[in-house]
Amino acid sequence: ILIVCDEPTTSRIWGLVLTELNCFLLVANSIPQALTLIEESNPDIAVVDVTARDVNGIQICRALREHSSITILLLTPINNESHTLEAYQAGADECIIKPISPALFLAKVKVWLYRTRTIQMDTLDELSIGELTLEPSNQLLLDKSGRKVHLSDLEFQVLYLLMNNPNRAFTSEEIVKRIWRHYGEGSAILVKNVIYRLRKKVEPNPNQPKYIRTDTEGYLF
Repeated sequence: ILIVCDEPTTSRIWGLVLTELNCFLLVANSIPQALTLIEESNPDIAVVDVTARDVNGIQICRALREHSSITILLLTPINNESHTLEAYQAGADECIIKPISPALFLAKVKVWLYRTRTIQMDTLDELSIGELTLEPSNQLLLDKSGRKVHLSDLEFQVLYLLMNNPNRAFTSEEIVKRIWRHYGEGSAILVKNVIYRLRKKVEPNPNQPKYIRTDTEGYLF
């Protein structure tokens, strides 16, 4: 687990909490350092908690997402919808409002660790629809031109669900139940964030989606 934090005392606190998971901890206090650790060690989760005025958590999420599909948990004291939506659009997988108790923080990290290991990719069949082929073994989406698109775990799982059921619309609640396996506050925003990222990777024009469509009943391929 990578902790991205500009305050040594805070990073030590989260590190102490996370020792209960018996996981290997990495600590970065800048974006370049975080990117280097991600490239060298390939952590499962990045916990972002920054307080500096000149660098905000959303900037860090955006920088990490541009270079990696790592699960990002953003801790922030700002509790309003516009900030939360901006965080998800920047690539955060969950926006956690501070203050938060160590017990609840640890529970959220445990859930995300579980989610990253929900599906055994090698048991799934390859899917081909029109110009696109989805390869579970390496989580790649290929098109007829030979372009290869690497997908994160959540991106792959959502796209596989949609491609495996073409022309069927899934509501956000159905997607959460099948992929995240829980219901909860903000679940629709979580789905919207993954769809947003998929469209940026898959669609020729993300603003006019050709493959991942939205209708009155939900999302469909």
